[in-house]
Amino acid sequence: MSEKVMSRKDLKDLKYYSTEVFKELGSDNYKQKLVYKLLNLIKIDNQNEFFNIFLRTLNSKDSDENVAKLAEKLKTIYPLNEKNFENVAYAIVMGIMAS
Repeated sequence: MSEKVMSRKDLKDLKYYSTEVFKELGSDNYKQKLVYKLLNLIKIDNQNEFFNIFLRTLNSKDSDENVAKLAEKLKTIYPLNEKNFENVAYAIVMGIMAS
């Protein structure tokens, strides 16, 4: 399998869509707990659990246009090598924090 190249635009889009999705999803306390959990998964490089939690969270708003755009963007870049996973995961987490 060839390695996918991540562009700045890909990361910027992921952060933007994550911010838009999480603006109206959950309380600040919920988002803080989610960010903490996701950061710990990034630290141990656990892609499977990171995306399991993230996608389950998105599933609650599956009719949102930004969720569809975020899912489409993830579909074009997945699977990820370790470095790309870290960049993608941090872009998502920063998007959640910015919301």
